[in-house]
Amino acid sequence: MEKKIVGYIPRLLFKIYLYLKEKFDPKPPITFEEESSVEICRKLIKKDRTRLTFAPKSFKRFIKNDDYEMFIVIHNNCINLINHVYSYTVYIENHELYNSLVEEFDMELEKTRQDLEDEIRNNIKHSLQNILHKIN
Repeated sequence: MEKKIVGYIPRLLFKIYLYLKEKFDPKPPITFEEESSVEICRKLIKKDRTRLTFAPKSFKRFIKNDDYEMFIVIHNNCINLINHVYSYTVYIENHELYNSLVEEFDMELEKTRQDLEDEIRNNIKHSLQNILHKIN
């Protein structure tokens, strides 16, 4: 019985904490600018001719698409959209929205890395098969 009380009280306190946190620190509504900027990024990330780059020291993420003449920098909850006519900097207040965009970017970049690694492994396999064939 004592074990249930010890587990029950922390859970109850955590629920109260979440309730009060939401009451006194509500999530800001997502603005049109935030939603539009994130949607532009998501659409460009999915395009075939888009180049994605990640800078490991600064944690900046870069999206470049020459077809749409767009260059985007994602860093510290900010999205900088740049093309030859305009430049916008949009701060993303909603952390869940920003984190989901970063996750989508990272997953696409990881997929590209995996494709590159598979290509390298196939080249090695082909080369080894050629060597083996010459020896036989």
